[in-house]
Amino acid sequence: MDRAVRYNRISGFFFLAVGIFFFVYARSAEIGTWNEPGPGFLPFWGGIILAAMSIALLMRTFWGRLPAITHSFFPRSDSWKRVAATFAALIAYNFLLTPLGFTITTFLFIGFLVRFVFPQTWTRTLVVAGFSALAARLLFINFLETQLPKGLLGF
Repeated sequence: MDRAVRYNRISGFFFLAVGIFFFVYARSAEIGTWNEPGPGFLPFWGGIILAAMSIALLMRTFWGRLPAITHSFFPRSDSWKRVAATFAALIAYNFLLTPLGFTITTFLFIGFLVRFVFPQTWTRTLVVAGFSALAARLLFINFLETQLPKGLLGF
């Protein structure tokens, strides 16, 4: 058996089990409707979609053709550093969200990713981070009216 087929089968069965778990778990909570979703709505539909995608992957491994793996998962020798930096940034985001607020923390997080994980100029970093934080604020706070931390500066 080809290495790509074996890896895809393993991941297909793993994510199928995860999808089924979320589907079954969500049934214990109220799912609600499209207009008024309950706490089980997202895990229910997420589990169904994940299970369906896993089944499609498994079907391709048994009856279809998979593209060959032409490069490693970490194409450069320092790629693991980028993964570790992104993970550390996510942890920092979690700790800074309440004291600094959603908008400022999102700006800093996106700015870090753009500048240090995928190196760009300072101008591009500030523009991308600014637009991302503004778009996230407009979407989650203004449009969806989500209750997110405001932080010390009140926004």
